[in-house]
Amino acid sequence: MGVTCVSQMPVAEGKSVQQTVELLTRKLEMLGAEKQGTFCVDCETYHTAASTLGSQGQAGKLMYVMHNSEYPLSCFALFENGPCLIADTNFDVLMVKLKGFFQSAKASKIETRGTRYQYCDFLVKVGTVTMGPSARGISVENFPELSLNPHQASQQSLQSPETNKRDPDLPMGLTGRAAG
Repeated sequence: MGVTCVSQMPVAEGKSVQQTVELLTRKLEMLGAEKQGTFCVDCETYHTAASTLGSQGQAGKLMYVMHNSEYPLSCFALFENGPCLIADTNFDVLMVKLKGFFQSAKASKIETRGTRYQYCDFLVKVGTVTMGPSARGISVENFPELSLNPHQASQQSLQSPETNKRDPDLPMGLTGRAAG
């Protein structure tokens, strides 16, 4: 819930990509961020097959197929200047069967792997972007992760009056009693 911000971080002068990632993660840990596990996002680019283009001057369309470890049962496809498709992981099998219409671009798989951190009410992901065997950059993703979602808050506020006492230090709608 909220806004996610994904940024490309510059590599520190005189440092490698991996050294800069380690520097960023050390800074997060010094601030008190707690490790929450790892993540991986990959993206493969497909282009329309030459047989489907028709006339010679027509440009091919691109489609990006992505997988995210946060959503292990889903596959995401984003069409150039078009819709976004969310499907189950069998979409990859379908892409093999559609090779007459879409072909995988050579050496086009990009992957971001890294560590998830919890810092206050934010989830921060620091990852290394690779293309093939070489590191190409650093991504930092952060978004607010409320400790209590709005549905849970509304459910708690509908409970009996004695458990509906609000702590004045909490935002409206949150009761301050321990989740149980």
